[in-house]
Amino acid sequence: LEAITTGRSDYFDGRFDNFLGYWEALSKIAGSVRAKPFMQGGVMRIVRDQALSIPVAMFSVRNIVKGSFGVTYLMPTAETADVVDVKYFDSTSWSQASVRADLLTPAARAALILAGTSPKPAKIDLFGVTSRAQAYREGLYQAASNRYRRKIIKFKTEMEGFIPSLGDLIAIQHDMPAWGQGGEVTNWVLGTLRATLSEPVTW
Repeated sequence: LEAITTGRSDYFDGRFDNFLGYWEALSKIAGSVRAKPFMQGGVMRIVRDQALSIPVAMFSVRNIVKGSFGVTYLMPTAETADVVDVKYFDSTSWSQASVRADLLTPAARAALILAGTSPKPAKIDLFGVTSRAQAYREGLYQAASNRYRRKIIKFKTEMEGFIPSLGDLIAIQHDMPAWGQGGEVTNWVLGTLRATLSEPVTW
């Protein structure tokens, strides 16, 4: 992840001056660059939460256990944070500082002011972050996660479940939410490049 974090000017710059467990310390270091540690096959790995474009596995009605698929939608409530206040240690002033990050449009912000209300900020403390720009980016990330990550997908599978790792991108096809189309290629003729499918497909 060094090339990614260096390219973004994301750094951990902190000091541990009291007793802390190894895993907790590692989690704080990784958390400053939007990552987290995990164990896989006896090996400690670090995964960063970031956009990916190539799925490592495909799950469809053919390999999802029947009756196990479900989608839960998290609806916004009165407690849903509109903005995020990020607390960090500023390397310029050498003191605690905070920066507010929000996804509100100017019109939405003006409407709140006219209505006499104010945003409901969530508060986070980024240990090891000493740059205002990095703190602001992480605040925007938290605000965007709160706004857009409101769909939880759960299902059971068999051996294919060992293919993806934590943080990997997967593709899901299922009839219930009408995501994509599923089936099998039952025959393939190399000479004519003709595939025979088990199900009718709408192109």
